[in-house]
Amino acid sequence: MIIEVLVLLVLAAVGGVLYRMGGAHGYNTKFRDLGIPCVGSILLGVYGNLNHYNPWHILSSILTFGLMFAAQTTYFKKKGMDAKWYHWSLVGLANGLALLPYAITTGMWIEFAIRTIALVLLITIWSEINSNAVWEEVGRGVLIILTLGLLLRWDKKKS
Repeated sequence: MIIEVLVLLVLAAVGGVLYRMGGAHGYNTKFRDLGIPCVGSILLGVYGNLNHYNPWHILSSILTFGLMFAAQTTYFKKKGMDAKWYHWSLVGLANGLALLPYAITTGMWIEFAIRTIALVLLITIWSEINSNAVWEEVGRGVLIILTLGLLLRWDKKKS
């Protein structure tokens, strides 16, 4: 289990960097838009409760990737407008709900609900208390990936 926790922490850090790169001057937003779903999919693919031979689980992985991508592409506000707490709540909600196909195929409804609520609260609080754009974006990326730990298989057995 120590290896899994270390992998989660490293991938959360990678997610934080990619999320920031997607918002930094000189970088394309696709670092965030595609980076977060790629990191999340790798984590769920290796340590998740998915059967890689089940067509429904494969479809769920594709849909989850697409929803994770969509969740990265908006702050739910008009361009040029400052983001308010409710925009950050929607960002957290969208990132939580992106795992709905995964919850459907794995039956991890409680974990899915806890992660979604946690993301709404944590992303909103983090984004409101941080005035430094770099740390704000890194933190959101870390939170999105780190909370995937709630949906992972922490033992060696397949469920």
